[in-house]
Amino acid sequence: MTKYVFLLCIIGMFISMTQPRADDLIVREGRTAHFRLTLQIGPMEAMYSEADAKATHPTSGEVMLSGKMTGGMPSMDHAMPGMTSMPGMRHVELHAYSLKTGKAVPDASVTIVLIGADKKRQRVPIARMYGVSEGLADLHYGNNMRVSPGTYAVDATVNGETTHFSITIPAGS
Repeated sequence: MTKYVFLLCIIGMFISMTQPRADDLIVREGRTAHFRLTLQIGPMEAMYSEADAKATHPTSGEVMLSGKMTGGMPSMDHAMPGMTSMPGMRHVELHAYSLKTGKAVPDASVTIVLIGADKKRQRVPIARMYGVSEGLADLHYGNNMRVSPGTYAVDATVNGETTHFSITIPAGS
């Protein structure tokens, strides 16, 4: 094996270890009387305040319009891109769309609760945000949080209307 091929193999291994895999993203769809809801749970996201996003021009991550990021270092209001691989940290987000207009609901009252097989309840601290590359069309609610592998029931409530999801976080994801 030449040094060039060896170097390409090492680079490929590094990229595959640092890039999220498609199977790391869990997506569930639900509906209430007035909303279409999409729950997404994936790898931890870098999160920025609006001021930080304007100052640093990130190319990926989330811009927070309200709320605070969780799961970072004390006194930080955003996760840095290098922190996106903290063990057990996941990005939990809920997209809420009006059934009447099809548009994202911009100022909803949202709660997301994960209920484990042990009946322990984890409430997701809600921040209102959008993906840097998608813009405001990606408006959603959620946060980074520690989620251990296992099976969960998820209760998502938007403006008093609740739907339920079932998810499994695989070991090693």
